[in-house]
Amino acid sequence: LDLLEQYIDRLDRRVGGILTSGVDYPGRYSRWHIGYLDPCLELSARGQRLRVRALTERGAVLLPALRSAVAPCGELADRSDGAFELRIPPPPGPFAEEDRSRQPSVFSALRAIVALFASPADAHLGLYGAFGYDLAFGFDPITLRHPRPDRQRDLVLHLPDEILVVDRVNDQPLLHSYEYADARVADDGDGELQIVLT
Repeated sequence: LDLLEQYIDRLDRRVGGILTSGVDYPGRYSRWHIGYLDPCLELSARGQRLRVRALTERGAVLLPALRSAVAPCGELADRSDGAFELRIPPPPGPFAEEDRSRQPSVFSALRAIVALFASPADAHLGLYGAFGYDLAFGFDPITLRHPRPDRQRDLVLHLPDEILVVDRVNDQPLLHSYEYADARVADDGDGELQIVLT
């Protein structure tokens, strides 16, 4: 756990996260400690707006592919800092109860990004971060009684290019490192988009 402790110490000064669980339960909890530092991409959202920005050069390589993946989900706008923003339009009408979580929302874009990176060859590459309570209001609009500060975000997720995975059972660390040198989006023939990294 020495390497994991080093990651924890660095979180005071650097962007990153540690995910850990003391429970191992099939399909729900796993036996892994997972940590990352200095991710290459950040996704943040407030209301029906998702902002995607590169934090490193590796992240900048991925922006065009992510832009293509989320384009069907809403209206895109480029920002002066090199990031882009996606505005998801409000739902066109009432939804059946079973379709509430499938309404157009920030989660529509997140599903597109997750599908873009999904691979049976790697169980650890993914988005890591935090989800805020206000995301629930995307499914059940409620008149807010308390003002939210301008800086508040409903979610912040990172795409790491290095992930530390520690097996809790045998304290065996494994460092996954990803080199994003070139990225493009390809259609697999079934209308599904996939990211091709070289």
